[in-house]
Amino acid sequence: MKTRVLALACVLVVAGGCDSVSSQKIQQWKGTQKGPARLQEALKRASVPPRLRAEAAAALNDIDMADQVDQIWPQIAAAERWEILKSFVPICIEGMKSSDVLKMRAARDSLFAVRGFAQPEEQKQIDAALMPSLEADIRAGRVTGGRHSIDKMLAAMGPSAGPMLVALLSDPKVPYAGTADLLVRVGDDGAREAGGAALVKRAARTPEIPVPMWRAMGALGGKSVLDFLTRKIEGGSQNDAVMAAQALQQRREPSALPLALGVAGHQKVNKAVRDEMFGLVEKIGGPEAQRGLIQIIASDPNDIVRYRAYEAALEVGKDAAVVSALESFPAGASYKKEDVVDFLAKDVTKLGPSGKVAARKCLASGSALARMTGVLALENLGDAADGAAVLKLSADKGTVKGFPAGDTVGKEAARVAALLQKK
Repeated sequence: MKTRVLALACVLVVAGGCDSVSSQKIQQWKGTQKGPARLQEALKRASVPPRLRAEAAAALNDIDMADQVDQIWPQIAAAERWEILKSFVPICIEGMKSSDVLKMRAARDSLFAVRGFAQPEEQKQIDAALMPSLEADIRAGRVTGGRHSIDKMLAAMGPSAGPMLVALLSDPKVPYAGTADLLVRVGDDGAREAGGAALVKRAARTPEIPVPMWRAMGALGGKSVLDFLTRKIEGGSQNDAVMAAQALQQRREPSALPLALGVAGHQKVNKAVRDEMFGLVEKIGGPEAQRGLIQIIASDPNDIVRYRAYEAALEVGKDAAVVSALESFPAGASYKKEDVVDFLAKDVTKLGPSGKVAARKCLASGSALARMTGVLALENLGDAADGAAVLKLSADKGTVKGFPAGDTVGKEAARVAALLQKK
């Protein structure tokens, strides 16, 4: 009987030899071979006072066993765990004061690791303790490192982290790229708008805006950014206009669509700028974008611009845009056969199976260019079953201006139908 009582007593205390747990022994165990196991047992055992269990958890963190601590927390009953955290949280906060970056981060990571076990009010207190440390790292440009990334911690905090990031972006001494990226991820609309405005002020004071700053502004978006980039597109140097157009493509900004269509369709604007604006139209997308692109196809005198607008229209509307886009090309314009193959038919082919459906619809169009494009697209997309549909156009006398003499829609249809029927 005495033996059983003694054995039970050994279980209730923690380590081999029935040692009791104390602050002194916890520190000693950090440097012994059996110490890590004893520390884990101390953290797990309900018979150990909460303050000492907290010290054991901190000791495990000190010897690079934070992952093991993270695995133990869920195993502890909620009521017990909260009593431990009352002592553990202050230990972590004190550790975050270390001038050693690695030790500071280890303490911060440990504090964040228990955040999810806290009640909302306690979480706010933890966040308040984490925020200055995160701000210091971001201010120093240290946005990576640690067990838990800065963006993960800020994402958990949510929009409450926005004002701090905006304040950092307002400081010209703080690296902006990583800060802006963090704000994009965790900030709400108001914070991103304020951050964009702060970055615009920094850009306005910069003689030559670097590429990362253009991109950061574009990623944040908002009215201040849109106004600034619009001014650069409409009145800046060619390089600034191109960079501003590329910046606007960093995020979907529907309010920029009128600008994008207006510049893309402006015949006197630099070609490189126009091309970037077509990319912006593609990024924004939607029915209005598709209608605007079709209008450019119908009205622009430059064939290359029309082909670029057609490419963008298919990018925006996919197969649903094919027929209307082809029918919008001016009937009286001249089209080289190789251009129709390379710029029109191939773009339909790129759509894959849905492009095949669109190509068949083109066969019934009133536009000779649309019918010709449909036939040429089916040459690559079609199969034997499509050959019969194409063959029906073999008597089509329609022609496309610019094609070789005698090269009618019917002639191409007969050629392609023969190829398809062999598949």
